[in-house]
Amino acid sequence: MKELLFPCVLFLILVLIGCGETSSDTNSGSSSGKENVQTTLDGSKPISVEKKSRVKKDLTDYVLALSGDGLLLVDEQSGKTQAISFDTDLEISITAISSALGEPIETTENSECPAGAMNFITWSNGLTMNAIGERFAGWTVHQNTKGANLTTMNGIGLGKTLTDLKKNYSDIEVTQTTLGTEFIVSDSLFGLLSTNEPNGVITNFWSGIACNFR
Repeated sequence: MKELLFPCVLFLILVLIGCGETSSDTNSGSSSGKENVQTTLDGSKPISVEKKSRVKKDLTDYVLALSGDGLLLVDEQSGKTQAISFDTDLEISITAISSALGEPIETTENSECPAGAMNFITWSNGLTMNAIGERFAGWTVHQNTKGANLTTMNGIGLGKTLTDLKKNYSDIEVTQTTLGTEFIVSDSLFGLLSTNEPNGVITNFWSGIACNFR
C-alpha cells in the first residue's frame, strides 16, 4: 500500500512547492549592505533532528540542483524540474529535498545571526538549508564535504574556477572582503574563491539568507 500511495504524496508535495511565493529577500547576500550567507556555523548549537517519516531516497529517481532562487528537484528519467523556491514552507522543503538526498543528518540553530534567529538543516552530502521561522531562506554548500558534486544546472559548484564562472555568467563581481575573495553572480549566487585569478577555485558556495558574521 505504501508503494501505491507514494507517487500521490510526492505529487502533492511538488504541487504545494510550485504554489509557494518567492521571497523578495533571496538576494540578501550581495555586497550592497544586504545580509550575506555565512559559510560556517560558528556559534551554533545542535538540536535533535525530528524523527518524522519522510520520503525515502530509494523510492525516487530525483536529483538536486542548486539555483539562485532556491533549489531544483530534477527527475532523472524525464528531465523535468520542480523548483523549491526560497520562502517555501520549511517542512515541505525538507520533505522534497529528502526525496533526493535521504534524511538530514543534523539540525543546528543560532539565535545571534544578523538576520535574526535561524535554523540550519544539513544533509550528508554537505548541503545545508537555512531557515527563518518555518520558511526556507537559503542554502550553503560546505567545503571538504561531498557537496562538491552539487552544482547548478550549468555545472557550477565547488571546485569550479573563476574562468568557469565567466564562461557561464556575464554579471560577475569579485571583491576582497573579510571573508576572503568573494564573488557575486547576478545578485543571487555567492561564494568564495581561492584567489582572484582565472584559475581560482570556488571553495564555498551559497544563496539566499543566512548567518554571516563580518
